[in-house]
Amino acid sequence: MSHPDNWTPRTGAALAAPAVILDLDGVIADTEHRQHFLAGSTNRDKDWAGFFNACADDPVIPAGKALAAAISADITVVVLTARIHEIREETIAWLDTNEIRHDWLIMRGPRGGGPSSDWKRTQLELLREFGADIRLTLDDDPRNIAMMLEMGLTAQYIHSGYYLDQSFDVEFR
Repeated sequence: MSHPDNWTPRTGAALAAPAVILDLDGVIADTEHRQHFLAGSTNRDKDWAGFFNACADDPVIPAGKALAAAISADITVVVLTARIHEIREETIAWLDTNEIRHDWLIMRGPRGGGPSSDWKRTQLELLREFGADIRLTLDDDPRNIAMMLEMGLTAQYIHSGYYLDQSFDVEFR
């Protein structure tokens, strides 16, 4: 079975293996400098193109980079990001330039809307179909954490500060 086009292998590590899933923005990449693009009150008011296109200037979150580097070599590291496929090359260059350990990069396909949690759920289900034994997921969006917990995954919330103006009904365990 071939993997979806929006999945980019980096090291040749097997998908049918123990895996850790890391979000990118807010966990490894500091997007504070581009949050102003998302200041609109509705999705239509947000400048998603500006937000995504400014990704090359993201500073690294040192703790996120260290976390990725600390994962055992026998664990497959998957960066699962809701970034759009149109900035795939910029994202790969950023990961390589900043020496972020990962075996696979999974991005959204060509520009598609919808909640990140719906899209990530589908990708996580596909990873399981490919045999991934997902041991841990890390994300900064409480909605994604709630979805991951609903899927029976071990999920760790990473506080980025990007979601302080939103209220969520999420029970962390």
